[in-house]
Amino acid sequence: VRSPELVDTTTDEALLARIRAGDAVALATVYRRHGAAVHRFACLHAPSREAAADATQETFLWLATQGATGFDATRSSLAAFLCGVARNHALRIRAAAARFDELPDDSAATGAAQDTDVDAVSDALAHLLARERSEALLAALATLAAEHREVVALIEFEEFSYADAAAIIGCPVGTVRSRLNRAKEALRQRIVELFPADTRISA
Repeated sequence: VRSPELVDTTTDEALLARIRAGDAVALATVYRRHGAAVHRFACLHAPSREAAADATQETFLWLATQGATGFDATRSSLAAFLCGVARNHALRIRAAAARFDELPDDSAATGAAQDTDVDAVSDALAHLLARERSEALLAALATLAAEHREVVALIEFEEFSYADAAAIIGCPVGTVRSRLNRAKEALRQRIVELFPADTRISA
């Protein structure tokens, strides 16, 4: 019987081959390696923490049953591929929730959507901002457009490459670079507003 310790040292590609052969230990290993990152990324798009958990579960259930059909190791890493799958699940859940959400008026719907967005960003990023004034930095991130938060989370926090981020989002690498540049500039301006020069602390 193959031990979890031995399986844990193998590459993602080898683990994927074992998953396709029905190896449950390999599936558990992939989940242990990438589950947290997939969940954090799902939180950026899902309408709630519970929905993000559902999207993550659906992603790994799909991995177990379909063996990552369509995955190409020459185009992205397995972690990036799984984040892309989770993103699609989370967006579908969000769209379904929006269709069936019954709110008394448009203003209430807008407020609920804004609250949900902030909650999702908190789930995905708060633990990555454990530094002085982290709440203010998190608030600055929450003011970014969703597409800009997405690239910041992928590249600056999860440390995916530009190519992996592009594969997850489904856009050219140049688009990822331009979004990240815009996001950084928006964050810089927001942080300047939050922390006037006379109150800033040098790094």
